[in-house]
Parts: sequence; structure tokens; C-alpha cells
Amino acid sequence: MPRIVCPSCHKKIHPPDHLAGRRIMCPRCEAVIVVPTELVEVMESASLGETASPTEEPPFPPAARLGITALVLGIISIFLLCVPFGSYLSIGLSSIGLLLGLGGLYRARIDSEPLPPAVAGGVGIWGGFGTRVRDYPVGGITACFLALILALWPFLYQWLSKQWS
Repeated sequence: MPRIVCPSCHKKIHPPDHLAGRRIMCPRCEAVIVVPTELVEVMESASLGETASPTEEPPFPPAARLGITALVLGIISIFLLCVPFGSYLSIGLSSIGLLLGLGGLYRARIDSEPLPPAVAGGVGIWGGFGTRVRDYPVGGITACFLALILALWPFLYQWLSKQWS
């Protein structure tokens, strides 16, 4: 059953299929309308199918995106250690990155969403690291933990030297 719209009053009309190619009257304004044939209907449905295509999925699942964010924060924290008084900012950023990485690791365990074939199809490094979703949060946690250790090393060294002496 084709769906047509009256050009005068814009009322939607659903004429039966057997009236294809014939003229009908609009029930609201009584304007004469030609019911399109099936070819027009197929073309309309094809054009509607193109406009109603689903949005593309992001290339990484949310757990991997959390891990990548944690990794970036960990790397920025390590670079901030080179700036005077940057260790204070480094501690904050690496702590946030550590929490994000732990959240990504938890989400990777709960969701168990695979990586898309375009991303996971690679060989990876160190025996396939980078081909699983949980690898990204683990990398982020490692970078943030390293940044925290480096930022807190002077305090840890002082505390440990007092404990052992």
C-alpha cells in the first residue's frame, strides 16, 4: 500500500495497491491526486533506506576508550615531571588516569565486548598485546602507576630511609 501526500493540504493518504496509476480525490480538500506506480514506491523506499542508515559505531568499545584516556593521562603525567613543580599536577593527573584505567578494566570484564576486526586484526606487540579490549586499560594503569611512583619517589625514599635506619 503506497503512502502519498496531498500537494494541497499535505494530508497523508494510504490508497490500496490496486489504485496504482489512477487518479483519486483527497478526502480532506477534494484535490485530484495521481497514485504512483510501484516503481516510484521502490525508488522512494530505496531513498528512505539511504537516509535512515544507522550511525557508525566508534572503532573502540568504551572500555578501550577509557584505557586509552588513562594511558594519555599517564604519559602527560610523566612529561610533567620534567617541569618545575609539575609533580603536583602529575600526581593529580595520574590519579585520575589510574581511576579511569581501573574503570575501563572493570568495564572490559563486565561487557566483554570484542574489538572491531579492523583494530584487532593486527599482530599486536609482545605476543598479541593490543589485540584485546582489556589491554588498553592495563596499559593506562601501568603508565599512571609509573607516573605516580616517579612523582612520589622523593617522599618514598625519605620514608623508606627512616624505616630502615
